[in-house]
Amino acid sequence: MAKHGFRIFDSDIHVIEPGSLFQDHLEEPFRSRMPVLERSELTGVDTWVIDGKRFPIWNEWPEFAQANARLMDKKSGTPAQVHAYGRGFDAATTLEAMDVEGVDMTALFRTNGGTWIVGLDDLEPDYATALCRAFNNWMYEYCRADPARLKGVALLPLQAIDAAVEEATRVVRDLGFVGVTLHPEPVNGRMLYDPEVEPLWDAIEGLGVAVCLHGTSTAPGREDISRKFLRHPAARTLTHAISFPTQMMGAMGGMILSGVLERHPALRVAFLESNCSWLPWMLYRLDDQQSKYEDSPLQAAPSDYFKRQCFVSMEADEELVTDVIARLGDEHLVISTDYPHPDSAFPNAMDEFFSLELPDETRRRVLWDNTARLYGFEA
Repeated sequence: MAKHGFRIFDSDIHVIEPGSLFQDHLEEPFRSRMPVLERSELTGVDTWVIDGKRFPIWNEWPEFAQANARLMDKKSGTPAQVHAYGRGFDAATTLEAMDVEGVDMTALFRTNGGTWIVGLDDLEPDYATALCRAFNNWMYEYCRADPARLKGVALLPLQAIDAAVEEATRVVRDLGFVGVTLHPEPVNGRMLYDPEVEPLWDAIEGLGVAVCLHGTSTAPGREDISRKFLRHPAARTLTHAISFPTQMMGAMGGMILSGVLERHPALRVAFLESNCSWLPWMLYRLDDQQSKYEDSPLQAAPSDYFKRQCFVSMEADEELVTDVIARLGDEHLVISTDYPHPDSAFPNAMDEFFSLELPDETRRRVLWDNTARLYGFEA
């Protein structure tokens, strides 16, 4: 396709899960607990309901619905979005949106219907696994619309590590997925760096696919940082501004300082949809603090592990990326249009990226080479 002469590999485009997902793909013995998509009479917003509980919890709060509605009014009027809404954001409309932006290939991620699967504390391990399996089977069918351009990223349940290992193996070997995604916040108290998660890191490293950490401001878990701000007067703005980067900071620091990356040198980890401008400070802070205390097992500086194994996504209009590149270089940055979220820059994301004052070599790395490396493709 080549926009302005550059191929584009989008690191993070989202699907909008249809209400029929679990009806079509959830297996026994859990079909009696079928998640359903219902319209809230209070707010008029579609919400997922599981075991009688609505998710996200703030979809029942009129002030959140009003904030979202104002944003949707700004974004939903583009012809491409109107068409996509009418088609239920099916794969055909995602491919059309990619054409609008000039995107050649993308990795596909969950939205609300997947967030609560990986983030809820009280889902039984077997049920969480069945929900992830249903989502992954649906995602496989979605990608079959154009397997050369649409690449699946699988949901894995932190609630069930042994099952997560089995599911990771299945989606890579049988379905051809290029990555897996986990919730960066605690799930029923379990952290990404807890010792019981080690078998999962072993498995993913052996499979050779990307680990993609992707946050949310929807506060699915009791310990999710978003919950601290849900009753702020400007809660939708504040949760969205704070949650994504701080979730990534915690996950990055936790995994690096615990030695996960040192023990798994072939593991590729991406920190997505959280901006990148915080990264130089965070790596500086980790290096500084690790040099002053003696409780970290690392043999090298934390920043060395990031540079060896990690990637971070930039927003298409993130002007501060020039500061990041000046301090850390451009070999760890990937791009995302974040379609079809209403706060994305679609349909002008790539135009905004090309308006940034970046050399062509950096553009080539950010638009294609780095993402190809992340997801295991030849640059």
